[in-house]
Amino acid sequence: MPKSISRAGSGPSLPPKRKHDAITPSSTGPAQEGPAKKKQRTEGPATGPQPTVQRPPTDPSMHAVYDKMAHEEMLKNPKYKQLADDAAAAQDKPVNVITKDQVQGGMFYSGKGQVGLKPDLTGPKRASVMAFELTNVAQQKKFSKVTGDAFQSEVNAALGKNVVGGDLNARRENFAKSMERIEFNGIQRHHEVMKDGIQGQGWPKEMDRFGKRLEGADPSFDSYWKRQNVPDAKTGKSHSDVYRAQFDNIAAKAAELVEKSKKQQGVK
Repeated sequence: MPKSISRAGSGPSLPPKRKHDAITPSSTGPAQEGPAKKKQRTEGPATGPQPTVQRPPTDPSMHAVYDKMAHEEMLKNPKYKQLADDAAAAQDKPVNVITKDQVQGGMFYSGKGQVGLKPDLTGPKRASVMAFELTNVAQQKKFSKVTGDAFQSEVNAALGKNVVGGDLNARRENFAKSMERIEFNGIQRHHEVMKDGIQGQGWPKEMDRFGKRLEGADPSFDSYWKRQNVPDAKTGKSHSDVYRAQFDNIAAKAAELVEKSKKQQGVK
């Protein structure tokens, strides 16, 4: 089992940075992950002024050593290396992995070219989520195309032109389904990479987070789509409802743009 992936703390010294390394830590001199070393009673009282300010739990550097080590270890797998290369090429710049307090465990921030991982993600699960977010980075042009097409369609609708895709509700549903299909493709790729790493490099089995789903409950997109529309017990919203809300925002912005243009042209 690769030490740098199986442990959430320190490990072997880092290898030199390679040209194909598509992920870079967000800062230098990161703090070691894990609990601070307890002071032994034989050490005696500390002398001189003592620092009173501690780093916040979302300090971007707190997992930087582990993230880089896990990435370097996974780069030994050709399929992961190709995924990392595709992610870097998709945005024409390296992807920084940072620790960030956020709603989801892992999120991609396209404007900053960053993958954010929650501070409570550690060990193999953290490495697995990092790899999954790279699939989102690699597919961002697909996400952007669906979003751009939807915006243009809603502009045409606001102008009173004929649009494909049915009425507003049908277009909203098609948008959500298209976005979920892209995510499903990312899940499939993640499964392929993780399965290959487990078999070829001895990665921990728990890194294949979606294997059981794809080979069991979600063997096809249709079954995946149905599950993504099951409301959460706490929020009452499903995963696909996030995309429906995104579509509504796109439609509102399109209508606002058309209305502003009409006013500027003096059209009622």
